[in-house]
Amino acid sequence: MTSGILRADRRVDTARALSGDGDHEGALSVLEQTLDLAPDWADLHFMIGETATAGGRRDRAVAAFTRYLALSPEDRLGALPLLALLGATPSPDALPVAYVAALFDEYAPRFERSLLVGLGYQGPEQMQAALGRVRDPAAGFGAVLDLGCGTGLIGERLRARSNWIEGVDLSPAMVAQAARKGVYDALHVAEATVHLTGEPRRFDLITAADVLIYLGDLAPLLTAAAACLADRGLLALTVEAAEADGPGIERRLRPSRRFAHSASYVARVAAGAGLALRDHESVALRRDGAEIVEGHIMVFERPAPALPATIDATSLTMPRRRRMPGR
Repeated sequence: MTSGILRADRRVDTARALSGDGDHEGALSVLEQTLDLAPDWADLHFMIGETATAGGRRDRAVAAFTRYLALSPEDRLGALPLLALLGATPSPDALPVAYVAALFDEYAPRFERSLLVGLGYQGPEQMQAALGRVRDPAAGFGAVLDLGCGTGLIGERLRARSNWIEGVDLSPAMVAQAARKGVYDALHVAEATVHLTGEPRRFDLITAADVLIYLGDLAPLLTAAAACLADRGLLALTVEAAEADGPGIERRLRPSRRFAHSASYVARVAAGAGLALRDHESVALRRDGAEIVEGHIMVFERPAPALPATIDATSLTMPRRRRMPGR
């Protein structure tokens, strides 16, 4: 984060130090003064919003995030969900694409160590077990599409069972990490729903591990995924459990800037897309600090079209012949 103006950058460093010591008011004062040097520095407005939020200055935070979005509408830092969490705007249907891509581009070099060691993530193993409950673990899949493939954690486990496997991710840096493993036949940098909409291939399995947490409205993605499945093809996905936030909650944007969904909501949206639930397990997805993130692993199937009913010839009776008049 730099403005190109040395005095402005030094003031931001001072503000960060003050915030680190818990002096949010002091930090906010320094940042406000920095506006005199760099009034159109988008990242500065975002930092003012964060600092004002930490200090309980909601209205100032809303104004700062709104100004940031005016200067940086692609929203690489994720102000839109923060405005929603402050109650200033409705909850979005999805997180900004630029925000998610930038988040994982920065995260890519340390992603696997952080996720597997630091957060105790077991999603790939849990998804593999769920698929084994639906289909014989010894059986293979013809074509597989791994949405949000990241560094290839799912791909590594499915490679041996797949004749063809593709990965899709928003982050170029994550796709580059996955490419080094050599487990995918093809890799794409794209948003998942957009990619599915333009995908001509039909897949026997589509996976989406830790992908739906960046979407509020799941209907577009599930509808597009269903259209890309072969008959009897499977869709395996994970979501954070909205049930952990209270009864009756179907979907919710959490302070982590991730979405949680209830199992009933996911099942209903999937059914609307023509998918049938074949397996569901409630699991601990990972840790988040001292908290355990509860979630759902669900496997859906696109049922094969029903065959026309066969006619049993022995059950047919010949119609009675009408007698001609006078006979």
